[in-house]
Amino acid sequence: MNCCFVAGLFVAVVLIYQLVTWLRSRIRVCDYHKKHVLVTGCDTGFGNLLAKRLDVLGFRVFAACLTSQAAEKLQAETSSRVTTLVLDVTDEKSISAARDFVAARLPEGQGLWGVVNNAGIVGPVCPSEWVSRDGYQTCLAVNLLGLIDVTRTFLPLVRRARGRVVNISSVSGRIAFAASPYCVSKYGVEAFSDCLRREVYRQGVQVCIIEPGAFKTDISKPDIVLKSHKMSYDATPADIRQHYPDFTVEAYDKMLTRASAIVSPKLHLVVDAYVLALTSRFPPTRQLVGSDVRLFYRLLWNLPTPLTDWILVTLRESAAH
Repeated sequence: MNCCFVAGLFVAVVLIYQLVTWLRSRIRVCDYHKKHVLVTGCDTGFGNLLAKRLDVLGFRVFAACLTSQAAEKLQAETSSRVTTLVLDVTDEKSISAARDFVAARLPEGQGLWGVVNNAGIVGPVCPSEWVSRDGYQTCLAVNLLGLIDVTRTFLPLVRRARGRVVNISSVSGRIAFAASPYCVSKYGVEAFSDCLRREVYRQGVQVCIIEPGAFKTDISKPDIVLKSHKMSYDATPADIRQHYPDFTVEAYDKMLTRASAIVSPKLHLVVDAYVLALTSRFPPTRQLVGSDVRLFYRLLWNLPTPLTDWILVTLRESAAH
C-alpha cells in the first residue's frame, strides 16, 4: 500500500476523531438550576470568577474560600444561588466539616453535580537543591494532597448525582521547568486524575483535567514570586548558590520581568474550560488552555528530551542576562 495514502488516511482519521470529539463536547446538559457544584479556592482568581460565572448560568454553587473575609465578600457579590463557606484543603477536619455543611444543604436524595478542585499555590520558586522538605510538603499539601482529600471526601455525593470531578493541573504537569515543588504537585494531579478516571469509569462519574499555561493570577504575581525566591536564596549556603548563576535575585528579577510580558491576562479562558467541563454532556478529558501551551509547550513535550532540555535551558539563560 502506498505510504502517502497510509499517511493521508491516518491524518484524516485523526482529524475526523478530533472533529467528532469537539462536536460531542458542545452538547450541553440541561437544568443548570437543579445542579449543585462545589468550587474550592474561590478567594481570588479562577475560583472566584468561576463561582460568579456559574451563578449567572443558574447553577447552585458552594464556593469554598480559605478566609471568612473572602467568603463574605464573595457572598455579597453574588446571588442567593451561591453559598460560601470556609475551607482549608490542607485540614482533614475542615474538609469533613465542609462535606457535612454541603450535604445538609442539598435537596433530599440529590448529590453534587461537580467538584472543582481549583485551590492551589505556587510554593518555593528556586532550584530543587534549595528547597527544603517543608517547602515540598507545603506545596503538596494544597495542590495535591488537599485535592485528593477533597475528592475522596466528596466522591460519594458526586456519584449520587452521576456528576464529575474537575481538577486543575497545569502545563507544569506535562513538562517540568523551574518551581520543582509546583511541578511535582501537578504531575501528581495528572497521575491521580488518570487513576481515578479509570477507577470510576463504570460508576457514571467523569473526571476532567484543566491544564492552563501562564496566566496573571494573584498566586503568580512577580513581587510574590520574587519574594519567595529571595527567601530561598538567602536560606541557601553560598557554596551551593554559586553553582546556579542564573538564579541570583537580580537574574531572577530579570526573568520575571520578561516573563510577565507574555503571561496571559485572559483568565476567562480557564473559566471557559471549567464551564465546559461542567456543562458538556461529553466533557473533554483534558483541556489545554492558553496559546503558550497549544503552540509551544505541546511541541516541547513531544520533542526528544535532550532537545527539549537544550531549548528550555537556553531560554532561561537568555532571560536571566
